[in-house]
Amino acid sequence: MQNSNLYESFMALSGCRDNNAFNVISLEGMPHKLGISREKFPMFFVCTNNSSGMIQNSIRELLYVEYNIECQVVENNGDMVEDMFTIITLRTLEKHLQIYFIDIFLMMLKKLPYEPSKRELSVEIEKLVTIFSALTNPPRKKIQGLWAELLIIERSKYPEVLINAWHTVTSSKYDFTMGRDKIEVKSTSSETRIHKFSLDQLNPSPNSRLLIASTIVRESGKCANGLSIKGLYDKIMAKLSSIEAKLQLYKVIAETIGSDIVKLEDIYFDYITASDLLKFYDYQYIPRISKDSVPNDVTEVKFSSNLTSIEDIQDPNSDFDPDNSPLFKCLF
Repeated sequence: MQNSNLYESFMALSGCRDNNAFNVISLEGMPHKLGISREKFPMFFVCTNNSSGMIQNSIRELLYVEYNIECQVVENNGDMVEDMFTIITLRTLEKHLQIYFIDIFLMMLKKLPYEPSKRELSVEIEKLVTIFSALTNPPRKKIQGLWAELLIIERSKYPEVLINAWHTVTSSKYDFTMGRDKIEVKSTSSETRIHKFSLDQLNPSPNSRLLIASTIVRESGKCANGLSIKGLYDKIMAKLSSIEAKLQLYKVIAETIGSDIVKLEDIYFDYITASDLLKFYDYQYIPRISKDSVPNDVTEVKFSSNLTSIEDIQDPNSDFDPDNSPLFKCLF
């Protein structure tokens, strides 16, 4: 998403030459190359040091990883280089996936030494495999729900804190967790601020502190106020300095949206309205069903609550103090 110029340069490459040499682009400040296969798949040619140790090749649905491959590459200036490389190929012609692959793996390479060991490289490749394996799975959350979570991150004072607290499992009870402090994000497209909750969500453990972030999200089309998930992602990335935070951001998006990744640029929501209508509520004041009132043999209780008349914790009259919580304090 960030390296559009590099992607355009990749697309301008022709496939293998008659002598089976690969046309490649040199990566700035690195010995590694970005090339193109005969099928037009993107390929990274990674230089590793001579440390001993054998790493097995890996073939997955989208990724093909080959270690210790001797091959010829032809650089931008026409120079031919013959060397040993680790080759990582993304086996798809889907434009969005190719862009994300180039963007993410380039970030991973920047974390590594100039010429990493095969072991160091394999650790990052496994993370890459995890991300791209998730992109073949069914989506676990609707686009609107993910967009609302990204809005909270983008609007926060310290987005890296929220990214580190973001759910590592999409089935988590709460969207953001840091110790005893939790944030659950709710969005609706209706005029009334009514949200659905599970019994457990509004009945946290006794020592927990829970905020409900609520906003009204409306599809807007591609207009001045409209932002897609990609648009929010780009705004957040511009605020991040940590490569780890950037990779975690993409990892959670991939695991949440799965095969719907191609829709990241297709659906737009009104960013201005959602930002203006964003409110935060102390869960204790939200109408709810208590666990004590539910019979022992009744499970999976869900209900809707109207938050319209509840005081926002940002109201001057609110007695809620976010300053003694690193999680809550990063919001404002």
